[in-house]
Amino acid sequence: MSDNSSAESFGQRVPILLIGAWFALLTGFAELAVLAIRTFVFHKILFVNPQVVWMTPLSYAVAFLILGLMLLAVARLWRRAHLPGVAVLLFAFAGFFSLLFMAYPRLHKAAILLLAGGLAVQTAAFVTPHPAGLHKLVRRTFGWLLVLVMGLTLGVNGWRAVVERKALARLPAAPAGLPNVLLIILDTVRAWSLSVYGYARPTTPVLERLAQRGAVFERAIAPAPWTTPSHASMFTGHWPHELNDMWLPLRPLASTWPTLADVLRARGYLTAGFVANVEYCGYETGLNRGFVHYEDYQASLGELILSSSLGRYIANSPRLRRLLDYHEILGRKTAATVNQALLAWLSHQQPRPFFAFLNYYDAHAPYLPPQQFGTMFTRGHVTRRPPPLFWSARQGDPEVESRSPTEVRAELDAYEGAIAYVDHELGELLTALRQRGLLEHTLIIVTSDHGEQFGEHGLFSHGNDLYWPLLGVPLLIVFPPHVPERRIAEPVSLRDLPATVVDLLGLDSAVRFPGRSLARHWTPVRVPDRTIADPVLAELSRNPRAPISHPVSKGDMRSVVQDRWHYILNGDQREELYDVVRDPLEAHDLSGTAAGRSALVSARRFLDSLLAVGQPRHDR
Repeated sequence: MSDNSSAESFGQRVPILLIGAWFALLTGFAELAVLAIRTFVFHKILFVNPQVVWMTPLSYAVAFLILGLMLLAVARLWRRAHLPGVAVLLFAFAGFFSLLFMAYPRLHKAAILLLAGGLAVQTAAFVTPHPAGLHKLVRRTFGWLLVLVMGLTLGVNGWRAVVERKALARLPAAPAGLPNVLLIILDTVRAWSLSVYGYARPTTPVLERLAQRGAVFERAIAPAPWTTPSHASMFTGHWPHELNDMWLPLRPLASTWPTLADVLRARGYLTAGFVANVEYCGYETGLNRGFVHYEDYQASLGELILSSSLGRYIANSPRLRRLLDYHEILGRKTAATVNQALLAWLSHQQPRPFFAFLNYYDAHAPYLPPQQFGTMFTRGHVTRRPPPLFWSARQGDPEVESRSPTEVRAELDAYEGAIAYVDHELGELLTALRQRGLLEHTLIIVTSDHGEQFGEHGLFSHGNDLYWPLLGVPLLIVFPPHVPERRIAEPVSLRDLPATVVDLLGLDSAVRFPGRSLARHWTPVRVPDRTIADPVLAELSRNPRAPISHPVSKGDMRSVVQDRWHYILNGDQREELYDVVRDPLEAHDLSGTAAGRSALVSARRFLDSLLAVGQPRHDR
């Protein structure tokens, strides 16, 4: 048979779009196999949506369908094109490029293109001369591939539904009179930018009204300046160095320590988490432990695109985003979406006390609140701010920290507009819960996992140092009449939250979390002190991938806040000391002065004693 007749037969017997769909399914399953090996064999956290079992093949099917339609359009214009051979070449190239990009993300793109091209040429050379064989293979396997997709989808979702149903059935009866608990984490919100703490801009009117009903801690300290270890400490009461939460590789929360959700679930509480920071609070981190119901990743168009390596490569391209002027994180949940999820869940639950954990992510970069909040603090003179530098930062652009004052001001305006949006949605949630009669007997805690930087000490973002903009976070506890209206100036740690909750619920006699209840600030201490709790610790593990200008690149860091003093021990053993009452911007390092000498001695002593009894654990 001649080449031309082979090509004609090939095109007649195997439709181009069917070839594309078949290649798409094969590529999708190959990617799923790699993910499974990395997850279950090498125990790596990959930030994977469980719905990838159907979204990854579908994502490739959509992409390859577009390629097929483009190819057919070209063929109509250029009838001499060798359509079947080109189709196999194109689909094979797209598949190999995606898999190589996923398997070797640090490999230069030119090398990936060259390898993918070579493999695609060899595939086309092998397949094109055998149209009948390909037709037979596609016809026999395509249906089975679809069945496999449906089976995996039903298996994953069915398994999760069964696990949740069994957990609900096993809940013990809750003692009468137990209140609800609502823990709300405003991800990446620093206290400096909140009007409830005296900031000039009206960023948090809802929090200001809430503060009139409870306690406001003016110097609440995050245990770590990034999400996972800070949440883990808030859930367990343990310091980050006890919990295995290192930078690289990130490891899930060890099962050694009980979480607040574990304890409340064992007391009959309905426990549920609704998370917008789906990566660093997602199920892979272990922060979902103890929750009967946990919503992190969702099935959305954005998640569908990100479920394939090809989709991620295209969607995260800074050039494409600049061209389209689109800078949002695909699939990001808004605070309104998180609220709706909680309210929908509550509508279908049996009448028993609940512990609900909410994580709002809107104040995290890129700062893109709705229009009315995005222009809230621009005073009308800026109708359009420069594109956020979030994507350049993710690409490791060294120019990210060489920002002009205009860029910094625009970023800060947008950030604080995002905070105002989160505050607004918090108000909407509280109103909805009040209308349902669920707030009258509910302990409400509002805080943040860490802050954010906008050029302080020449640094931006978070997770790169232990200065005050990253550690100083909001903390409000509202539970009248058990918690009085009060503002508390003493420094406190968020790691005391589990002990505080069980104390306020009256469970502390049966449960002992590390740390001390914050109720000590308005009630006499009922149990003799057995811990050193007045100094407050914060920690940050070394990040070898950080730029050398970032303090975290030099080694593990620790910080101690005691009274007015903030002591920082850098990874290179350099010490810093600031009087944060007189010098909240931490502009004057007092570590070498006579005034700071006694504070240095005290901080070193506390740090040495703490680490002597709390060495890192490595059990899983």
